[in-house]
Amino acid sequence: MMSRTPFFLALALSLSAASACDEGMDGEFGADDGLEFRPGGFGAGGVLLNTNAIGDHPLHELNRFGELHEDVQLIAVYLKIVYKDQISWLKLDEVWSEKGQLRGRIKDVYYKGSAFVGSRWDLATYGGGIGKRKMFIDKYRYDEVDGNHKYVFAYPKDVTYGLHYYTKKTQPIKETGMLGACGDINGEGLEAVVYEDLHVDMKDGYVDNEKDLINIACLDGGIGKSALWGFRPWDIGYYEFMGAIRTIRADYCGDGDSWTKPGTAIELEDKWGYHTFADPLLKTEAFFGPKGAACVTRPRRPEIQLTGVECNGAKLPDCKDAKLGDFADTYFWTKAP
Repeated sequence: MMSRTPFFLALALSLSAASACDEGMDGEFGADDGLEFRPGGFGAGGVLLNTNAIGDHPLHELNRFGELHEDVQLIAVYLKIVYKDQISWLKLDEVWSEKGQLRGRIKDVYYKGSAFVGSRWDLATYGGGIGKRKMFIDKYRYDEVDGNHKYVFAYPKDVTYGLHYYTKKTQPIKETGMLGACGDINGEGLEAVVYEDLHVDMKDGYVDNEKDLINIACLDGGIGKSALWGFRPWDIGYYEFMGAIRTIRADYCGDGDSWTKPGTAIELEDKWGYHTFADPLLKTEAFFGPKGAACVTRPRRPEIQLTGVECNGAKLPDCKDAKLGDFADTYFWTKAP
């Protein structure tokens, strides 16, 4: 569990890469043109749910046993073995994630951590574009500051893969012949975390605990940022984890639409004590849970402060003097500077 650290300090420690990532992605998604809220589709809203793609095909989740899932099928995973300048590939009998760390097995020999660096993931994709693709893990590290296993996923620099589904660009990782599946900043591939048994609906943000899935979540999306902020489904629960994603994305209505922009500052307190307010005198933004916001006083974005928040044609109530725990099914209390 994270210590009781004021949120901005925790943010500085755990989100230094993600903050740059936010700003780097702004222009890609039109956030500089006023403030564009993009309803519907994958990762609806100002802060996307996820940004992982293998060329022109989005890739958010894989069934580890090779069943077709979201138009993607995992064919095989191979570990890269280099010996005396010779490369060989070892096919895993099984692959899975355990508390955010990829693991694999060949008979009774088990692999994890850095053993996955250079690994090749053979995929079949459906619904458009080329049908067979490869994904690689370019880098891996365990971040002792925020307690997350972090991976850089990549794919070949091959025109047949098409432009990245989200950025619509070619984003090479320097000193390699590969492109970043989560995009890149200055030639460094953006990192991702993995979650086991997690399904997130990419339209409405609904979370399910679905067996045998590996969710690959880029750290510039709401799903990945949840781990950076200390919220992981195996610690707080899958239902509660949905609330963390909605909090990060200012998904007030609980319908998948984000009412914020990447890089917007907030302060946070949560029921587990992972975060406490640096400035308790700030005005309340909202109380969030898995269904969205129970109330809103001061919306996160100044543009929205002028108009207020409506869900299904009705304004959300004012939080007034409420405290954490006053509203049922809410676990996150946010304040807007």
